[in-house]
Amino acid sequence: MRKFNRNSGLPSLQTLQALDAAARHGSYTAAAAELGLTHGAISHRIRELEQRVGLTLFERHGRLMRPTRDAMALLAVARQALLLLEGAFPAEREGGPGRLVIGVHPALATRWLVPRLGGFARFRPAVTLEVRSTAELGDFLATGVDIAVRYGGGRWPDVQAEYLAGERLFPVCSPGYAQGLGLETPADLERCTLLRHAWQPWLPWLQAAGLALAEPQSGLLVSDSSMLIAAAEAGEGVALAKARYAEAALAEGRLQRLFDVSVDDVHGYYAIWPTGRQPDVLASAFLTWLKHQFDAGPVRERSRDPHLETSPHPEGAASCQH
Repeated sequence: MRKFNRNSGLPSLQTLQALDAAARHGSYTAAAAELGLTHGAISHRIRELEQRVGLTLFERHGRLMRPTRDAMALLAVARQALLLLEGAFPAEREGGPGRLVIGVHPALATRWLVPRLGGFARFRPAVTLEVRSTAELGDFLATGVDIAVRYGGGRWPDVQAEYLAGERLFPVCSPGYAQGLGLETPADLERCTLLRHAWQPWLPWLQAAGLALAEPQSGLLVSDSSMLIAAAEAGEGVALAKARYAEAALAEGRLQRLFDVSVDDVHGYYAIWPTGRQPDVLASAFLTWLKHQFDAGPVRERSRDPHLETSPHPEGAASCQH
């Protein structure tokens, strides 16, 4: 473990909290808002800490204050200390304030994440959880967002990404649409309207089903998976759906799955956060809980064991779309 120079004693707990918050937000102003301090107070504590350890801890990059390599080494120690203190005083932590800001695409929030958030709320009842729903990648990196969930190839500029889970694709439509056209085999899709997603081609599934059909070139085209599911529910045609997005509509009978053929999507779900900062204790707890949700399967298929609902233990342009 690296030893840091301390000329005049150990830094205070408040100073370590200031270091942690400033590194997570990349902003002294946002860190001050979180801790209920002024920008000047955060700046003073960071400057005092730099004098204690004899190192530069932050460098300005545009509007961001990014921690240096030396700061990241110190952060690893500071966060371990903060985590140990949290474990030693659980009652104080559970009764105290906490706020976690999650960035998530609107379709994923509506179709999959929101129905599960009650489990995290029961696990961390004192935490105020804010979900910022946006389709723009830049907004996922906005000041104040602690961690975000993104669907794509896992390579985006200025972010660190951790893989959470993959996705399966299969055709769905409304029960009335299937009955009206008598859909029984994949070949029956020749008589159907195939609903299109701008970033999700039909061709891989058509080939897996042994069909010689070409990629559809006409009909409704959308760039949002929730909109695609809604169109299928309305009887507008057959959608190639993400399994997680369709699960509620399938369970409630608003959609039915067609055939047994499914394919793995080339993209996956990732947790992301800006380069230069690491998830804090709350964000790490959410990430652990989120991984469990991706592993646990559809909500309606789970047992009523409360452990499954609340425990965090047992989840280019084209690559950023839903």
